[in-house]
Amino acid sequence: MKCKAVLGALALIGTLVLSAASAQAGSGGLPSPATSFFACYSLTNTKDSEQTVDLQNDAQVESPVGVPNRQNVRIGSGSLACTLIRMFLPGTQLLAEPNPNFGLEGDQNPPNFNGIKCYSATGPRGTLFPGPSGTFSFRDTIWGSLGTLIEVPPPSGSPPGTPPTPGASPGILDTETGITVSQLKYICGPTVIGR
Repeated sequence: MKCKAVLGALALIGTLVLSAASAQAGSGGLPSPATSFFACYSLTNTKDSEQTVDLQNDAQVESPVGVPNRQNVRIGSGSLACTLIRMFLPGTQLLAEPNPNFGLEGDQNPPNFNGIKCYSATGPRGTLFPGPSGTFSFRDTIWGSLGTLIEVPPPSGSPPGTPPTPGASPGILDTETGITVSQLKYICGPTVIGR
């Protein structure tokens, strides 16, 4: 169950990152590294999305823990909702920085984030933080209809020079209602994954 929740969080965060990249850069939804912190809450009363997709590891930010390319991956019901957050150092107004513009561990180059790492979140002495009361609606393309990019890149492993598949189909937002946000489960942020 814990693995399912983390996979759900990563899928949702991926959707947030893709949406943000598309809206900000006009890149057509191409994957881009996340440079924000997220608070992820568990969800109940969600329904099956009835979506099936193929997954491709992004060659530009390929992660050593990334899944190999997969076909016919079934996306089930939503399990986590993640929101962008600002984090402060305890007792201060000093913001924690998720996207340093300097190298890590003496490296002179900026970090090349290739993943997101999530940490369990609890209060003092292990208390849980409840989610907001009431029910909520969520609008997204996984619940609605997934669109395609103007040009769909060829699958990895294709012969060199394989052209992209032309054509575009915009995604359609649809609304799932009656969802309960039950408790804060994870705090997530960008990471550099290596071997």
